Amino acid sequence: MEDADHARPYLDSPVDTDRAETLIRWARYLGTTFGTSGALCALRYYERLGWLTPAARAEVEQQLQGLSLEEIHSKKYDEPGHLTGPLASLSGTPFGAHAKSLEFVADLADADLEGDLLRTELAKNRAGVDLPDHTGSRAAPVPSEE
Repeated sequence: MEDADHARPYLDSPVDTDRAETLIRWARYLGTTFGTSGALCALRYYERLGWLTPAARAEVEQQLQGLSLEEIHSKKYDEPGHLTGPLASLSGTPFGAHAKSLEFVADLADADLEGDLLRTELAKNRAGVDLPDHTGSRAAPVPSEE
């Protein structure tokens, strides 16, 4: 389900039946983290970012409609996503909740999120790009091999 032209997870529709449980867990995560309207807004945002197509967004929205009231109680970021793996540095931040969604998208799209992040880091190093690191300080540019 990964679009070969994109270097990021890209979810189209329909979700494979062997990944239905992951889709349900993501819908529950969205419902409990953002509440119903917040989950719908988050899905539209993810669509604008290119994480999912309109058809995939509609499929997740259908899953949201089937949740119980307990599953759509908004925690309003009280418990931001605790992540492991390549996005762990975003745990406990306001972006942690969306990063957790990105992990679900990558899983559903059968994408290699860690590999994509490593390739991005390698490309930044090769280009000598000076971007802030996770602490906000500026990284020293990497000299080119020319």
